[in-house]
Amino acid sequence: MSVPPLSSPHYRRIAEMLRLTLESGALRTGDRMISARKLAEREQVSLPTALEALRCLEAEGLIVARPRSGYFVCQIKTPQGRPHSPPLSGPVPVTMSAVARSIFSRSEARLVPLGAALPDPAWLPTETLQRALQTVSRRLEARGQSYSLPPGRADLRRNIALRAAQWGARFGADDLVITTGATQALRLALRAVCQPGDVVAIEQPAYFGTLLLLEDLGLKALQIPTDPTEGVLLAPLAEAIERHRPAAVLASPTVQNPLGASMPVTRKQELVALIERAGIPLIEDDVYGDLAGEGQRPPACKAFDQSGSVIYCSSLSKTLAPGWRVGWIAAGRYHTQVLQARMAGDWAGSPLLEAAASEMLASGDYERHLRRLKLRVSEGVKAVIARVEASFPPGTRVAVPAAGFLLWVELPPQVKAWTVYRRALALGIGVCPGSLFSPGAELENFLRLNCANEPSPHLLNAVEQIGALCHELAGES
Repeated sequence: MSVPPLSSPHYRRIAEMLRLTLESGALRTGDRMISARKLAEREQVSLPTALEALRCLEAEGLIVARPRSGYFVCQIKTPQGRPHSPPLSGPVPVTMSAVARSIFSRSEARLVPLGAALPDPAWLPTETLQRALQTVSRRLEARGQSYSLPPGRADLRRNIALRAAQWGARFGADDLVITTGATQALRLALRAVCQPGDVVAIEQPAYFGTLLLLEDLGLKALQIPTDPTEGVLLAPLAEAIERHRPAAVLASPTVQNPLGASMPVTRKQELVALIERAGIPLIEDDVYGDLAGEGQRPPACKAFDQSGSVIYCSSLSKTLAPGWRVGWIAAGRYHTQVLQARMAGDWAGSPLLEAAASEMLASGDYERHLRRLKLRVSEGVKAVIARVEASFPPGTRVAVPAAGFLLWVELPPQVKAWTVYRRALALGIGVCPGSLFSPGAELENFLRLNCANEPSPHLLNAVEQIGALCHELAGES
């Protein structure tokens, strides 16, 4: 079910948001709905408009009005034809590091690479990267073997800011801190705004690197349902903020991992407005953002940040050079805290790699590579989807990504992804089980597949082998 545009009558748009909340599992039969008064305040509409939205759901039989008590859930319909998530609860500790360790202790060097979220090394501009390194090495001479002190090389920060300005970013070179990849940027952001024991609202499903960070920092996860098309759902997020008052929201509004969802621009604006009204920061993980859009990439939430509440994190790891570990953070009003944390931790970067990354951005080589990469990714995703549809058992559902190279696959309920992972490993095939993408290792019948590989007969045959395994497991049950 898609969300109607904001040009629709307000009550219809609000009714659709509430309907998505019910479908997500955030509320159960018998739960009280948000009151008309609070709904009007949250959506900034009149009380009659809020009441009309609630009456729409009542007319559909989804909620029922009780005299002097409000509206209550009486029926929940689950949409068909796309992956869905289990019902939600309140904040929970993250306890999945043991699961992650058991997977990442395995070397993927000799596996068919359907697991790790990395582009095919053959798709990277190796010669251009080497040329950039040689150019800056000659220019820097001995200085290239020294330290790059925080906030990082000025030329790299300037080129990042110039490029981000094309999609409307509200930061300059002096607002950036260079980091060792996006993971360090996210860690710095969480440390700047959270204390151990705090609650962080995250997407469901969520990138497992985020979950590992939360566990390591002693933070609790508050899962918010995330739609494969619309991204994180704002109505459940607003409810969660009101009930649990998280210290931060951490999300990937552009090309979410693992769903591939990208929020429409108007919804990004609404998300920023929501967190600004609530007075809490949004930590925006935009590591896949450059893969979105056929030409000019869409704006990140940072483009709509009026108050410095959006902490923007990104890197070149998913598009250009994973091994360079060049990332950055634009922390808005938290800049001082982030810079201090950067200096107190792994405080020095590599001047050679930072200068080479700057050279790639300034020369236009990055843009030329990105255009080729996006075409290859699109072809790879289409090929894998076609093979999944042809070879996986009935009941399988696929979240077709808006952009990026990750495929989120819901298997029939009786097929456990952990078993698929183990049996695939024995065949020399790597996959990523869905248990990695929830705080308590739920999502047991989901798989994430990496499509950023040449769709060779060997790779597509591996997809067919995974499908055969799933058929076998479905039959055993």
